[in-house]
Amino acid sequence: MQETRYHQVRAITLCGGLKNIFLAIFKITFGIIGHSHALLADGIHSLSDLLIDVVVMIASKFGSRAADEDHPYGHGRIETAATMFLAFSLALAALGIIIDAGFTLAAARFNLMPSHYVLWIAGISVILNEWLYYWTKQIARQIKSKLLMTNAWHHRSDSASSLIVFVGIVGAYLGFPKLDTFAAAVVGLMILKIAWSFGWHSIRELVDTVANVEETEKIKQFIKKIPGVEAIHQLRTRSIADSIFCDVHVLVNPRLSVSEGHRISQEVESRLTEQFPEVSDIIVHIDTEDDEITNSSSHLPNRSTLLPLLKRAWQNLIPTAVIDTSTIHYQDNKIIIELKLPITFLDRTDLLSKVKKIMKSEKFITDIKLFYYKADE
Repeated sequence: MQETRYHQVRAITLCGGLKNIFLAIFKITFGIIGHSHALLADGIHSLSDLLIDVVVMIASKFGSRAADEDHPYGHGRIETAATMFLAFSLALAALGIIIDAGFTLAAARFNLMPSHYVLWIAGISVILNEWLYYWTKQIARQIKSKLLMTNAWHHRSDSASSLIVFVGIVGAYLGFPKLDTFAAAVVGLMILKIAWSFGWHSIRELVDTVANVEETEKIKQFIKKIPGVEAIHQLRTRSIADSIFCDVHVLVNPRLSVSEGHRISQEVESRLTEQFPEVSDIIVHIDTEDDEITNSSSHLPNRSTLLPLLKRAWQNLIPTAVIDTSTIHYQDNKIIIELKLPITFLDRTDLLSKVKKIMKSEKFITDIKLFYYKADE
């Protein structure tokens, strides 16, 4: 899957690179010959796009690598960092257009009359960039790549730059030499807004901002409906490139075995990743009670501390083997103990009351239950 994704990105980016080489050569050459400063600047802009295409190729290749020991969450952050770089490049291109437009509008006179063939080159550039914009955008949506989507908008910015040249030349021929300058300022602001949108999203991703709120709520409601899940809390999500990573605390019946609780966590994971393909990793923490409401049981004695205490209190009453296999429940900040005894112990008078005497001195033990079974079971 990741390899196919990379090949798609590589193919569309190579096309973009070839386009930039072709246009850069023609724009710079005919910008000089045709006395068009706008086309010359647009050609230099196309050269800078080559660098961006290289960044997209490298970032996509390394970002598509599977998780390893050094990167247990994968290499998706490489795409995020590259997206920030592209957003910064878009912002610089936008500011360049705006500043140049400002100087031109402030000039007293502007009598640029480029050669007529410059108009054709600008028109071809618009068509090629628009075609690449729609193609790249389509692929980006299919593989859900923010990096490729950013590059698609970069093609759109190239198209806008060429359109500015085109309008400027037409305006010069019609007697309005500064018409292209006003259009340049408007398009520059549009590109700057796009750059801000992609850059801000990448920053939020780098600081582990929660994934889409609506999507997170859908995930929450879906988990609640899975059999065995009584409630959930502490659902946390974050985005890495085009994937969602999440961890959640799932509340289950406190009387379930550890293995059954684990089975429920596996079902939560499998169903969630099946329903939400963008969720690539999920950590499920099984809770027997909502630890956001109840106090932690960490201050209560653990099994290794509790068993010697029980053996001392129940010597000559309960076999050591039975105490060793007792079930201990930590619930509501108290301890409940369950003992399984052979049915022969059922005839022992007041066994339960004798066993429960420990509850007078050990207040944290709130209940003791005895279960009897036949020896051959």
